Amino acid sequence: MMEKKETVSVLVFDLKGKMAHFRKYYSNSSCLSYYIPPRTTITGIIAGLLGQPRDTYYEDFLLERCNIGVAVLSPLKKIIQKMNYLHVESVNDLNGYKGLPSQTPVELVIPQNIRNGEVCYRIWFSHQDREIISRLTELFSCSPAYLSRGVSLGLGCAQYLGWLEYVGLFEGNVIIGDVETEIMSVIPKSVLKYLQTDKIKNSTYYLVKEDIPLEFDKDRNITLKGKADMIINLTASPIPAIVSKHVKLNDESSICWLE
Repeated sequence: MMEKKETVSVLVFDLKGKMAHFRKYYSNSSCLSYYIPPRTTITGIIAGLLGQPRDTYYEDFLLERCNIGVAVLSPLKKIIQKMNYLHVESVNDLNGYKGLPSQTPVELVIPQNIRNGEVCYRIWFSHQDREIISRLTELFSCSPAYLSRGVSLGLGCAQYLGWLEYVGLFEGNVIIGDVETEIMSVIPKSVLKYLQTDKIKNSTYYLVKEDIPLEFDKDRNITLKGKADMIINLTASPIPAIVSKHVKLNDESSICWLE
């Protein structure tokens, strides 16, 4: 049985750039990347916009207080590039004199068409604290910098510069219960009941599953609910599925929270 649980305000913006690297927490000698920005990365970007100092905001964006959804809006792929890293143990080593640079393979997320395309993600953000929504809406509405490529934010690492583009503020209904719909966002495996492959067999879909970090506690430790498997469509199309929980927005799109 379908049940409308609550109405929520959802701030929507796009996160764009030419390339990205969201390092997997378990990667070691090779720097592997997630296809999408983890929830922890998105909260860091939002906390930066709000002016919150590093390592002070984790409890403000816990799963029970804050909801975030993300979607791939441009077809993506990965490539491996080797980066020269300096061996630095002190300030005096920054000149590169301490031995040869270390060549490390780095996995980069890029658009299918690197010449003309962009890496583009849509972000949906909701918070129990209405003041945070109001402050972010004011920032996006009143500051042209946040609408342009002049924003100095990194897509994972500082050298992969990106920018934000404001979409709008929407209302949505959280719906509990198995519902057949097309989900625009990434889908948590925990709410996915059935993937309707019969409806996608005539379209181009490239679905992957990734284990995504969701939240830290105040000591930067992943919580018991701090990571989960997500189903991602890399071709930037809605996924026809039956899900046990989703949000229906007043622009008629359906999304799932990262949880």
